Amino acid sequence: MKKVMFFAAVVAAMCLASCAKTTEKAETIYTIDEVYSQAESLLGDTITFQGVCSHLCKHGGRKAFLMGTQADTLYTDNDTIIRPRILRVEGAKMGNFDAACINNIVRVKGVLHAFEVQPEPVAANNPAEQHGTDGNGCETEKAAIKGYYAEAVSYQIITE
Repeated sequence: MKKVMFFAAVVAAMCLASCAKTTEKAETIYTIDEVYSQAESLLGDTITFQGVCSHLCKHGGRKAFLMGTQADTLYTDNDTIIRPRILRVEGAKMGNFDAACINNIVRVKGVLHAFEVQPEPVAANNPAEQHGTDGNGCETEKAAIKGYYAEAVSYQIITE
């Protein structure tokens, strides 16, 4: 009888232990291109992403610039500019980025934010150049010049 009670107690303890375990969700690691393509749904969230660090700010490494594999094409009156997708990552709250990040894959956990580049003001004496309700660009133009940056919580250099 003691053996049966002991066995029942062990089984009950195992059941309770297995029920108490929380299922850990696999962390999604975004590429820079995925961050850009899903940016609107990721704004304000703490996410993990990675890309090749193309540059660090010279003022102590407070900002890192991570490059994606895709590029954006910009058309001007005189030229076509192909610009790689680069995400600015600010490390002010976390500390500085190490110089060893440059030209390496860097994985960052951080909060994604948006900013808008203000279009150049148009001359008031040239109404043909003014468009949009406020004269400083239509909604399409403003959406086209939206950018993103992240505030880093932590980072690591990925060595493969």
